[in-house]
Parts: sequence; structure tokens; C-alpha cells
Amino acid sequence: MAQPMRFMLNHIETESYGAFTPQNLSPLINRAIPHTRAQISGSPVVAVGRGSSGRTFFGVNVELPGLPLDHSIHAEQFLLANLALHFEQKLECIAISTNGNYFQEPCGHCCQLLHKIRDMSDTKILLTNPTGQKGTYMNLSTFLPQGLISQANVPRLLERNFNCIELINHSLYMDICSYSEHCNHLNCRALKAATISYAPDSKCPSGVALIDHRGKVYSGGYMESVAHNTSLGPVQAALVDFVANGDGQEFKNIVEAVLVEKKCGVLSQEATARMILEKIADPDCIFRVLHCK
Repeated sequence: MAQPMRFMLNHIETESYGAFTPQNLSPLINRAIPHTRAQISGSPVVAVGRGSSGRTFFGVNVELPGLPLDHSIHAEQFLLANLALHFEQKLECIAISTNGNYFQEPCGHCCQLLHKIRDMSDTKILLTNPTGQKGTYMNLSTFLPQGLISQANVPRLLERNFNCIELINHSLYMDICSYSEHCNHLNCRALKAATISYAPDSKCPSGVALIDHRGKVYSGGYMESVAHNTSLGPVQAALVDFVANGDGQEFKNIVEAVLVEKKCGVLSQEATARMILEKIADPDCIFRVLHCK
């Protein structure tokens, strides 16, 4: 396992790398490649994005051991979840590479999720020819069918969002902190993740919190896409936090997990979450579901 890395650079560190060009990004891509988890396909992918705050964020592809690749986390999805973890609402430019030399467009799968960010159609995508020369920029809208161009006055991904949900079992609120952003209580973090998750179509917000063998907690909320097969599930979103902030640990170090979701929603994350955790987490991992309304 590679040595841990930081998946976000502050604005001062970002400025030290200079303009968003292939030459300046190449060392950042090469730094991140060892942190991809592409043990099934053998094809590492890194996404680097620069936010409107001046910070730089990383995303890597993560394949889940023993599971089909359609459960994997794409590097672009990882990047979006990482932006959400740091409350970054705007992505100015993005670069995607497998080797630090050739920069390519996002896959069609992820273009549809990226477009859920407000004004994302104008975000610049860095591209090069196969030799890595002549870097150019194109708008994301170039790669989207006209019907997928963002519409105004609708909720957008990464914007401050608050789902009005409450736990059905009110006795659980005795253990809920008033400020749960960085507490180490699974129930608190899972409820917080569900509260700020993004599910405008299904109206089924959900969040997952994980705890490792050291007692550190990680969390993430559902990110729903207009093309529903490109959505990022709450377990995968929490795994982004685990990969980014778990010091390079293996998934087998996850010992407990909590899912918060609606009791009678039009969709449920429970079966998928249980299947993923049974495959990748500690064999004795405890999995609990807390229902909300």
C-alpha cells in the first residue's frame, strides 16, 4: 500500500504549482496514481480539479474487491465526493489522466453526473493529444447532449442542501450530537450525511457512516444523477472519505457501518450497502439501518 497522501491542496499550495497545464499537473497525477485502487482492471485513473476557492482536489478510481466493476468509484465521482467533503461548490477546471502525460475527457458515465453542478457546462476540461502535447481546454457542454445542459432554478449537486428528515425512532436522538460534522458517533455522522445528500428525483436521501478498527469515522451521502445509473451510492461516497482520510488502510479494517434512509421510499440502499460491506469489510463488520421519514 502506498504511503498516505493528502487529497486536497490549499490555495497557497495550489499557487505554487502554477497554471492548470499538462506540465504542471503531471507531477500531481504521478503522485496520485499509487493511490488508485484498480486491482481488478489494472487501469489507474486520476482526476484533478481546481475549485473556485483556489484549492486543488484529487479523485482516483476505486474498484471494490470481489464485486463487478459497475460498483466501482470512478475518479471523477471520487473527485465530486471529495469536493463535497470540503464544501467546495464550484469546479473551475478538471483534468483526467491515466499516466500524467495524456489528458482525456471524462467518460460519458461521469459527464452526466458532473453536469449536476450549477454552471458546470462552462467548466474547462484539459485535453491533450496522445503524445501529451498541445494542451487545450474545452467546455463540459461539448460532451453533453443538448437535453443534459443544466437548467436554472433547480437544486444542484454540491450546493448547500438540507433534507427535512427525522429518525423514526425518536429515542435515538438521545445519542445525536447537536453538531455532528466531525464527531465520532456513527449515528450522528450517518444522519448528517443523509441530511445533506442529493436525491432530487427519487426524494430518497441516504447517508452512510463507517468506523475503522482504530475508532475513526468516515461518512458520505447519496449523489443522484439525472441518468440514474451514474449515481454515487452512499456506501461508495463514505468509501471516498475512507480512502482520502484513512491513511491508506485496506477496506478490511472497516468494522461497523450505519445507513440512514427512508423507511418507505421508492428506492432502498440497504441491500446494495449490505452486499458491498459483506464483500469488502471485516467479516465481522456490524451493519445497522436507521430509518427516517
